[in-house]
Amino acid sequence: MPLPDPTTFLLVLARFAGLVVAAPLLGHALVPMRIRAGLAALLALAITPALPPAPEPATLWSLAGALAVESALGTLLGLVVQFIVAGVELGGQLAGIQMGFGIANLIDPQAEAQVTIVAQWQQVLALLVFLALDVHHLLIRAVLESFRAAPAGAVVPDGLGLRGAVALAGEVFTLGVRIAAPVVVALLLTNAALGVLARTIPQLNVFVVGFPVNVGVGLVMLGASLPFTFRLLAARVGALEPTLGALVRGLAHG
Repeated sequence: MPLPDPTTFLLVLARFAGLVVAAPLLGHALVPMRIRAGLAALLALAITPALPPAPEPATLWSLAGALAVESALGTLLGLVVQFIVAGVELGGQLAGIQMGFGIANLIDPQAEAQVTIVAQWQQVLALLVFLALDVHHLLIRAVLESFRAAPAGAVVPDGLGLRGAVALAGEVFTLGVRIAAPVVVALLLTNAALGVLARTIPQLNVFVVGFPVNVGVGLVMLGASLPFTFRLLAARVGALEPTLGALVRGLAHG
C-alpha cells in the first residue's frame, strides 16, 4: 500500500482535528486527548489515499496558513452542532434558575463553568439524542463530503460562509427560549397564583410554600415537554446535513 502524500495528510489531519476538538460528541472534555488525537489521525489516514494530492506550498508560512484554514473549517463544522447543544443547555439554565436551582450549581466539564443541575441534565439528554440519531456519523460524513466542495488546500474563507456561521450561532438563543418556554410560562402562572393566594390568606408564608411548589411544577413541565424537546432536536438534526453542506460551499467558493 503506497504511503499517503505528507502534505495532503497534514491538511486532512488538520480538518479532522478541528472537528474533533469542537464537536460535542467527538470532542467532549471527558474524552482523553490521546483518544481524540488518535481518532483524528485514523480518520485522516483512512481518507487521504482517496483524495487528489494537495498543491505543494511554496514556503513553511504558506503551509502553516493552509493548516490553520483547514483546522478552522473543521472547527466550524463541529461548532454548528455545538450550537444546538449550547441552545439546549441555555434552555435548561433558564428553566433551572426559574425553578430555584440557581443556588445549587454544578461544574460543566465541557464549558468549565457553573450551570444548574437542570442545564446539565438537558445537556446529557441532548448528547443521548445525538447518539441515538447518529449525529457523530453525520459529522464525519459532512467532513468527507467537504473534501468534494473544498479539496485539501483549496479552502478560501469568505464573508458569505462566515455570515452563515454567525446566523447559526444566533439560533442558540432561539432554541434555548423555545426549550425553556413551557417551564417559564408555567412558573409565571404559578407565581401569579401564589401571589393571589398570599393576598387572600396573609398568614400563609408564600416564600416557604413557593419553593417546593416551583420545583414540583417545573419538574412536571420538564417531563411533559420531553416529547416537544425530542421533536425539536430531531428537526434540528434533520436540517444539519444541508446546513453543513451550504456552509462548506460558502467557504469553498470565496
